[in-house]
Amino acid sequence: MIAVMYRSYVKSGREEEYQILWKRIATYFVEKRGAIGSCLHKTEEGYWLIYSRWPNSETRDNSWPGEDAPSDILPDNIKQAILDIKDCVDQNRKFPEICMKIKGDLL
Repeated sequence: MIAVMYRSYVKSGREEEYQILWKRIATYFVEKRGAIGSCLHKTEEGYWLIYSRWPNSETRDNSWPGEDAPSDILPDNIKQAILDIKDCVDQNRKFPEICMKIKGDLL
């Protein structure tokens, strides 16, 4: 299993929209593209963290368009949701993507 984390600051007044869009996007990737799940967190420091879980790197790589998101491999409603969620993010306060392979888990 691999996990991918996305961190971002959300623009003021856009947090509810951000949560709705995250759920729409995450549900699609779980139901249609092989993701195991996704969690959305808000940290005490004020940024948001999305933790996305995949069975392996290949599934994630074949399902997510990477830096080209949104791309033509996605349906129109998900492409639009990705554009909308990007618009909710404060682009001046970016964090890099974090990819990790789980080495131990007590779930």
